[in-house]
Amino acid sequence: MSGPVYETLYQFSRTLTDDHIDEALSEVEMPNNRVIHCQVVHARGKLDGRPVVVSYHSHYFTATRGYYHRPNVLEVFVTGNHLKFEGECRARSFADKLARWFGGGGRRGPDPLFDTCRIDAPRDADLADFTRPEFTARLGALSSHVHCLKVQVQAGTGINALFHGTHYRSSLPRLQAIVHDVAAIAAA
Repeated sequence: MSGPVYETLYQFSRTLTDDHIDEALSEVEMPNNRVIHCQVVHARGKLDGRPVVVSYHSHYFTATRGYYHRPNVLEVFVTGNHLKFEGECRARSFADKLARWFGGGGRRGPDPLFDTCRIDAPRDADLADFTRPEFTARLGALSSHVHCLKVQVQAGTGINALFHGTHYRSSLPRLQAIVHDVAAIAAA
């Protein structure tokens, strides 16, 4: 079951304090009787005293569309208990830019980040975090990263970022760099 993904995450876990790693393989039956073998590897620990969970999913299932899934997803979660914003951020697609002309395409706000990234949040979301230039600069850079799918900010909890995992599954330096980028947002 183990392979390059496990080895890379194992090496990464050894750079953390209180490290732990586990791996699971499951079968998911799709509606058309097709079976998908899903490998999930979790590495946990603390990075500079801040809890971190890095997960690789060979198939990442989303609940919004039933059995819709993405292959090869790297998920990085870093705690950040001072955050007040609750929502998602990702680079704007052409459709998002077009939707802005008609009043859609995510939340609006005073920071230029709202123009370059799509920010989805409830209407009553606290936008105080966007008044901190370091936070918005780091969030914008990460959300616009070529391999980033989206960044989820969870109020009082932390940052959860999803990436195309193929780029990171066999490169410890790339994995460490992206985890440090997410951790920098959580600490900002």
